[in-house]
Amino acid sequence: MSCTLTQFSVTPDDVKEPELQISWMQKNPLQEDCRLKIQNIKAKVEDRLDLLLEGSEYTPTNLLAAMRHALLGGGKRFRPLLFILTMPEGKHEDAAIDIGCAFEMVHTASLILDDLPCMDDADLRRQKPTTHKMFGQATAILAAISLLTRGMNIVASVEGVPAERRARLVAILTHAVGHTGLAAGQEVDLTDAVDAPMDVEQKNWLKTGTFFSAMAEMASIVSNRNDAEAAALSELAFHVGSAFQALDDLLDATAPTSLLGKDIGKDIGKSSMINDRGEEATRLAYLFHLDSANAALALCGVEEEPVRLILRSVHQMAFRQEMAV
Repeated sequence: MSCTLTQFSVTPDDVKEPELQISWMQKNPLQEDCRLKIQNIKAKVEDRLDLLLEGSEYTPTNLLAAMRHALLGGGKRFRPLLFILTMPEGKHEDAAIDIGCAFEMVHTASLILDDLPCMDDADLRRQKPTTHKMFGQATAILAAISLLTRGMNIVASVEGVPAERRARLVAILTHAVGHTGLAAGQEVDLTDAVDAPMDVEQKNWLKTGTFFSAMAEMASIVSNRNDAEAAALSELAFHVGSAFQALDDLLDATAPTSLLGKDIGKDIGKSSMINDRGEEATRLAYLFHLDSANAALALCGVEEEPVRLILRSVHQMAFRQEMAV
């Protein structure tokens, strides 16, 4: 069950309060155990990414080096962590790690393309030079294609998931990434070329929300969730994706490069939440979606505290506080 933008869209009344009190942001006695659990999962993801990114005898060394430069040795891995943590405790661990790695490959492919001179023209990503700066534009594009297709291949062949379900997983992921999802959002971001007016929240839904929605739907399929839990997981994913995009708009305008590890000011002159609605409205939308994600979490049938710690860490990182993870 995938969610749509209109199901959970923010209205002006949702963000009119001057300050949202998010009490669950306070440290929990279980935080240290959760932090260690997340670090252990992240280490497994890093090791698995390294193993899954081996080339064949036909893979040019330079192409593989570009893929590894973009994917390894950086990144917060929030997407694979969130996907893995939404699996029932002790079930589907190997499949979840592989699918989580596939998400990270697809996400990284989108970043390579987003950084190109014809798009955002960025020099820095994940505290290091962007892929096209290191390897040239042509190789960067080929690296993005290779990471995208490698991610799809991993999902299509993941062990422990029946073939019929694997086919559904691939269909969901391709729908979220292509001309009905991320690519459409990027085109709108670049040109505002749409047949009908599209507000910034709709654009953000295409760029970010559809991918998080796909993650939730795929998690429900792998773990065979009941309808109520699947709906709650979709709502969680929607609000997490919306919070991430609002925060990205906010930080692009307010945070230093040293905090983000990438170029800033790339949204100047574009339609973004902060440009269209202002800094305060963007901040309140971010807080609304973060709090709504936490509310949905209780209905998802997952271990709540590790996911909550991920959300808390996003907030702490964004506002230059001590990282929780």
